[in-house]
Amino acid sequence: MYLTMAPANQDKNTVSDGNGLSRSSSSSSNGPAPPNSSEIVSIGITLIGSMIATRILATVSRLATAVAAPLAGLYLMTTCPSNDSFDAKRELKRVLRGENLPEDHPDKPKNFLQKTIAKVNATIQAETDAFVGCKVEIVDLMGLLKIASILSPTSNKYYYWLGAVNKWRYLMTRDVPVQESKRD
Repeated sequence: MYLTMAPANQDKNTVSDGNGLSRSSSSSSNGPAPPNSSEIVSIGITLIGSMIATRILATVSRLATAVAAPLAGLYLMTTCPSNDSFDAKRELKRVLRGENLPEDHPDKPKNFLQKTIAKVNATIQAETDAFVGCKVEIVDLMGLLKIASILSPTSNKYYYWLGAVNKWRYLMTRDVPVQESKRD
């Protein structure tokens, strides 16, 4: 039995066996049919529309940033606290009492007795630091923000606050490096 190609009026994938019988053969080598021109046009329009939308969003984003940044800077400049508003002794007492600690922190005083002891200890250390002469520095960052630091000689630590939006916020505590404490 030999096979011949089907006549032109039959399907391309149909093969005749010579006896007048034909069968269909599937060929995966041809691959998917190429898209017609209307599909190509719709894909092109979608791509061009996406590019235009992306450019518009990028321009709006740059414009919003260009407007928002100066407004935020102006707001920070007008609400930056003055150097006189930083009360070093009061802020140091707050930190030493543990007011800045989260509720689940193990060093945070929980009951009345612990809170009272923490207040007394904070008052004694803050008054001792004031008497000995703690070093207070306030750095102005272009009128937008201020950073205050206190060097406590009794605990040998630096305490830092950020001054912005009419308020002083505690940032962190850092131990004095060994070389620096030996020089003092």
